[in-house]
Amino acid sequence: MTHTRAFPTLATTLLIAALTACGGGSDDDIKVVPTGGALANVWFADSDGYHPLDKLKADGTFYTGSEADFGTVNPAFATDGKQQSRWAIDTSASVEGDYKVQYAMKLTSINASGTSVGKLQGNLRFDSTTGLITQFCSGFPNCYENASGSEEDFLVTVSAKVEGAKSALERSFVIRIR
Repeated sequence: MTHTRAFPTLATTLLIAALTACGGGSDDDIKVVPTGGALANVWFADSDGYHPLDKLKADGTFYTGSEADFGTVNPAFATDGKQQSRWAIDTSASVEGDYKVQYAMKLTSINASGTSVGKLQGNLRFDSTTGLITQFCSGFPNCYENASGSEEDFLVTVSAKVEGAKSALERSFVIRIR
């Protein structure tokens, strides 16, 4: 075989091997990123650790849960139960096409102790398939209680990612508990 015939054959073989090794440009690298608007900050008051947190209006008064601007209601809430929060925080995102979205949540302190972060994290329930945040607790001393004597702020960061994609939509909001 001459050099002029060997080079194209070798180049073709190497190209096929390289494309096979790196996946050949398949659809494995999904570039679809969910979209969604900003998430609103939320204010709560504790019940001295006996029940889930009570949602507050921006002016500091309590929601009863029947107001038009109450927001999302926890699908697991029962009026005769005291373990599930009435409120839910909807962090869902939209995606075009027939893609499945996976959600993740991270809770960090803005001005709360590490112990408070751990206690609140232990009460929050996050649905990684819907992006819904709720609270579940079984009464004193298992319900989160703000024992600091001042308002505590927590940063909640939620990411929404199409299954198999590398990029995600990341949004944050503040939970304030008095």
